[in-house]
Formats: sequence, C-alpha cells, structure tokens
Amino acid sequence: MSLQNPIDCLSGRSFTLITLGCFRNEVESDLARSVLAGLGMRETTSIESSDVILVMTCGFIREACDEGIDTILELDELAGSGEDRPPIIALGCMAQRYGEDLAEQMPELAAVLGAGWSADLERTILEAIGGKGRAVAQSGPAQAEITRTVDSSENSTLYLRVADGCDRACGFCTIPSIRGPFVSRRPDVVLEEVARLAAGRDREVILLAQDLTSYGCDLDGKSDLPRLIRRIAAVPHVHWLRLLYLQPEGVTNRLLEEVAANERVCKYFDIPFQHASRAVLGRMGRPGSGEEYLELVAGIRRMMPDAAVRSTVMVGYPGEGERDFDELVGFIKEARFDWLGAFVFSPEEGTAAGGLDGAVPVDEALSRYNKVVELQDAIEAENLERFLGRELEVVVDELCEIEPYDLVGRSCREAPVVDGMIYLRRVGRDGTAGPGDFRVARITGHEGLDLVGEI
Repeated sequence: MSLQNPIDCLSGRSFTLITLGCFRNEVESDLARSVLAGLGMRETTSIESSDVILVMTCGFIREACDEGIDTILELDELAGSGEDRPPIIALGCMAQRYGEDLAEQMPELAAVLGAGWSADLERTILEAIGGKGRAVAQSGPAQAEITRTVDSSENSTLYLRVADGCDRACGFCTIPSIRGPFVSRRPDVVLEEVARLAAGRDREVILLAQDLTSYGCDLDGKSDLPRLIRRIAAVPHVHWLRLLYLQPEGVTNRLLEEVAANERVCKYFDIPFQHASRAVLGRMGRPGSGEEYLELVAGIRRMMPDAAVRSTVMVGYPGEGERDFDELVGFIKEARFDWLGAFVFSPEEGTAAGGLDGAVPVDEALSRYNKVVELQDAIEAENLERFLGRELEVVVDELCEIEPYDLVGRSCREAPVVDGMIYLRRVGRDGTAGPGDFRVARITGHEGLDLVGEI
C-alpha cells in the first residue's frame, strides 16, 4: 500500500468510532469524524464491515480508565481473530496519560494516539490497516483549529468547546497533565462554528471548557466570557445558551449581569465548589471558603431568583476531619443547591493528592458520601414543590416509553444527562411536539425527583 496519497488510500474505507467519557469527548469525536470524512472515510456501527476501530478514551479518573480498558477488550473479542480483523486504535485522554505503558500492556491495540491525535491520525490509520507494526504517538495536547463539519449530538443540543486545557493546580486533578495548558479558541472561529452547525433549526448551545471562566485570558485582551456569550447568543437559531464548569472565582459581577440581562442565556450556574472547609480547600490547592461560596450563591439568587445552581463536592479528601465534613454538610444545607454531584476521593496516579498523608478510611468516606446524597435528595425534593402549577419553557429530548407520558424534556434548570428531567404529556391541540422542539409546559407534579408537565 502506497502512502504517497493518503486521501486516495483511505477514501472509501470505513471506521467505527466509540466515544467514552464526558460531553467534551463527544466534541472530540466529532472533530475526528470531521477529519476522517475529509479523507473520504465513512462511519459504520458494524464491527464486521469496519476497516478500523477508533476508541476516544477518557482518562480523568481510574474508573474512566477501567472503562476504556474493558471497552477495548470487548471490541477485540468482537473483531475476531481472522487476518482481516479491523485494527483498534486508542485516542484521547487515557492514551495520552499512559502512552507507551498502554501500548505495551494491551497487545489488542494497533496504535495509541494521545490528546493531540490529529497530527498523526492519517498515517497511523494507514499503517494499522496495512499491518505495519504498532505505533505510539503522544503528540502535544494542543489541537490545531480543526474545522468541525460533523455534529452528532442528539435533538436540539449542540456542544461547543471554546477552550481546552487548564492552568490550575488542583491537587486531585489529572487534566493539566493530560490536556496541557489552557488555550482559548479564537472568537471568530467559535462564532463561525456555531453559526454553521446551528443553521436551520433552533438549538440549545452548551459551552464547554475545563475552565470556562478563564476564556480569553490568553488572547488579545479584548476577548472574555461575557463578551463571547453576548456574541454567541446573537447568532440565529441559538435558542438557549448554557454554560458548564464555571470556577467560583471566575464568576464575576460582569458575568452575572450578562447572564441576567440576556434572555437567551440559561439562568443555570454549574460551579464546582468541591468543598467548604478552608483547610480542605487549601490542601486541594483551591482558593476560597464556604463563607465566600455562600455569598456567591446568594448573590446569584438575589440577581436571578429562579436561577438553578449546580455544584460538585468531594468527600474523603486526605486530611478531611469530622469538623471539616460537618462544615461541608452545613454548607450544603444553607446553599440548597438545585443539583449536586458528590464524589468519594480517589488517589490518582501522578497527582499531588496521590501522595498526601491523612487518608480517610474507605468505610468512613463512603459513609460521608451517603450522608451527602441523602441530604441533597431531601433538598431537591423540597425544591420541586415551588414549580407546581408554573409554566416553564422546555426542550423535548426524546419520546417516552413510560405510561402515561409521551415525551421527556428539560427546562433551562436541567442540563443534559447530569440533572433531572421532565416527563411530559401532550394534552393541547398541538400533538406534533417531538424531540428537538421547544414548547411551554405546565408543571403538574413530579415523579421522584423529576418534574411532570403537560404541553
């Protein structure tokens, strides 16, 4: 097989792409699809008819890596043992994190490409298909501006990555070592992408970054998140604009004012506080305190009384004592988050926290986790009561197979996957509402921690 003209060589070839991990990896896979489509390749879900299998891995935590390894082993079994079996290539964060070690320990892989996979993708696929040996390339994580021509997100949702990498030094986090330093995408590139991908129908555009509030800090001094929000919200067919992963110290009054004043921006704040004890936060390498965080939450709700505030907290961090945990519980009780994700600390290889003393016994950490979950469930149940009888704009995500409901949707206060949902019945004259549509729903009750409504 000649490598002189890779487009001719790959044109007509097929690939299967498996995506693991978070929303950001969905975008990463769409970038890969865009590159492969430009090379004349076509996607298939059939392993038997695929020329190459690509796995976009996640490597943020140990459980994600375990999922990646299990997925590769399953794909290897499905690929069979014949000479024409499709080679398997690992891309992305787990491949970046473990590189050579992953290639050595998993002979099932034909190649391992890191977070900067784009530079080596064509050559690697050609060599893998041609059986030319195993390749390992941990290219620098900073991706060039790839023109994204593919949007595989479902229904109305359009995920939009506006920055990559992180300059923070949180002791528990592997992202800076995997994704590299913080890099903002140029606003003109972001605006062109959203205008092209949102053309023709109303969308919920979700801005993604490891550190969204730092957007523009590495650009010309004239670009920042509030200005970017204003420009994206003005693009035709951007019906809702949602912001994910706002670091607390980056939630400025100027940002709050822009969100409050812009009717297209969801009054939804996903702020990962992680803890409330100043001592634990200090050991995490994070600024702030529970008192400061409560002031921020109160300020959001003074300006936007119906704003949804989501956060994440971690229990069992090394050195977390009973007093620290009690402080966290008190913080959650007072903050009354609309949504909260809780996690038990897991020491990750290569992080500062992995070597800290003061480990919390596993049983104690799990007990603390269960207390947080039980407390938050009670808060969410109480929060639901204030929506009964109200009208909320919703987006329909999918048809519902649970009687007596017809559809499943969300309002501005629920992000996809991580938050609750709204079960919907069609009762009005418009019986055509379906996935991707925006409608007004009257809230009539709830199923557990999920709302119920009628359209």
